[in-house]
Amino acid sequence: MNSATITIDRRDLRPYESVSGQVRWELEKDPRELELRLCWFTRGRGTEESRTIQVLSLGDTRRGERAFSFPLPAEPWSTNGTLIRITWALEVVARKVGALGVEEFTVSPQRREIVLREVPDARSIGRAGRWAKRLGFRKVRTHEGR
Repeated sequence: MNSATITIDRRDLRPYESVSGQVRWELEKDPRELELRLCWFTRGRGTEESRTIQVLSLGDTRRGERAFSFPLPAEPWSTNGTLIRITWALEVVARKVGALGVEEFTVSPQRREIVLREVPDARSIGRAGRWAKRLGFRKVRTHEGR
């Protein structure tokens, strides 16, 4: 049975910090290439996207254990919204076998996923426009519209 376990020291990280921990694997056969990848990907509506930021070769042994540490870039930050979610992860991948293990974690200045809230009106209407809307007026004169 092919398996890999990724243990992350800290799951709530800030940009430019390092994600570190241990990776263990046990495979049925010696792999041709075994890698630990630092990556991010999107989920949600529209085209999904992914980027591999850094790769650590784990060699070609059937069983093993190794410490790792990857420096993180400035962005993108972990987000969760109605239309899109950006997730950071570490994954162990063996050539011809595929992904053997994945562990997700968070990257943002606040050390937590940024929640994107739904915008009630896509247009920016300003303070006067919001009050006019509440009071039922159709058009409001502003200083800019003289």
